[in-house]
Amino acid sequence: MSTPVAGALICLFLVTPAFVVFQRYRTKPPPAEKPSAENPRACKRYGSSPQPSIETRRWIRLPNAWKIWQFFQAKQWRVVGSVDSLYVHPIKSCRAVRVEEAEVLSTGLKYDRSFTFAEFYDGDSLVGSTGWNFITQRKYGQLANICVEIWVPDSESNDHSSDQPNVLSEGVLRVQYPVLDSGNTAFKTFEIPYNPTNDQISEMGYTLESLTIWKDRVDALLIASTTGVNPPGWIKDIKAYIGGSKPLALFRVAAGHEREVFRNAPRREQLGYQSVVGFVDAYPLHILGLSSVADVDQRLADVSPAFEESTALRFRANVYFDGPEAYAEDSWKNIRIGQSIYHVACRTTRCELPNTDQWTGEKHRDQQPSKLIKSYRSIDEGAVGKACMGMQMVPAAQMGIIKVGDKIRVRETTDEHKYIKQ
Repeated sequence: MSTPVAGALICLFLVTPAFVVFQRYRTKPPPAEKPSAENPRACKRYGSSPQPSIETRRWIRLPNAWKIWQFFQAKQWRVVGSVDSLYVHPIKSCRAVRVEEAEVLSTGLKYDRSFTFAEFYDGDSLVGSTGWNFITQRKYGQLANICVEIWVPDSESNDHSSDQPNVLSEGVLRVQYPVLDSGNTAFKTFEIPYNPTNDQISEMGYTLESLTIWKDRVDALLIASTTGVNPPGWIKDIKAYIGGSKPLALFRVAAGHEREVFRNAPRREQLGYQSVVGFVDAYPLHILGLSSVADVDQRLADVSPAFEESTALRFRANVYFDGPEAYAEDSWKNIRIGQSIYHVACRTTRCELPNTDQWTGEKHRDQQPSKLIKSYRSIDEGAVGKACMGMQMVPAAQMGIIKVGDKIRVRETTDEHKYIKQ
């Protein structure tokens, strides 16, 4: 081998942080969406259904080269990867919506977990607090089969005007849900305003009611319930579909009634505002690396060979990224995505929800992948016995934009992340 060629290969080895192996995992396709006779007036669709497949990456690290790479980028904004995909979940625990670009608010991505279904518990219940309590796939896996479309105002539409109802409400959600008809599954659709005005709230009979989310009790906008006078058919249909025995309702986050987040979140003195959330479990944003997902998928193939699809969407993150090795995100503390800065508050502790197939709503009989992840990812001394996968984030500013392809840069890391329980 000539000296110049050998020298070039040595230089390439030194500056290249990793090789990457691409792996595609099959997932079950979602049910076909039935075209509607008419789209919401003055609106255009925002986002799309989740991909029926996702590409994950397994990174083979070259330790010496990586140390050299880190040395040259120390104390700077180091580029570590890029945003692969973005997801919002307009109705908590229902089907996700894939977007190419999202507005970042103090509560997280706009449209994410803005609505939730809830059940009513009476005073004799030993399970939930008296009154309305939120529900998720943890109890009703069938929620995964309720599909949501986001329709936003379209200024180029012939119907667009400043007083058009769909424009005033910042668009509508179109919700498609399964119903059993003579033993066969059919689909029905309903629409609700995304952010109704006070006049629309009054006109539609929405009311402010108390709702429990974990240990928080908040006022939220009651859209419909099976206990109401002449409840809409769709709320009765969905109650029958998920098989609930208690009264069912759909709520929306009420402006000014968001939940303040403390625990691992930065304080007002640091941010200039106290972090708040709508109906997410804990923190505004959830980020997860595809290399981390690939590691889970590979391990899962050994313990459960029949598990063919990627587990990526089961974790219901907002931001999926590619670039660094598996679990690199564990140590992140201060990062920039595109032009916006985020505080990485803590690890995401996992419940049993990832055991639910996001295309069928069925729960894995062997409690996978939760059982597997718990066996080697119980790494946070603040959450003993809990599996950790992904990280929780708080935006440093109350407004921003995040896009697929945005570079992710890390300025500060830490070995001291410790989860604080609710």
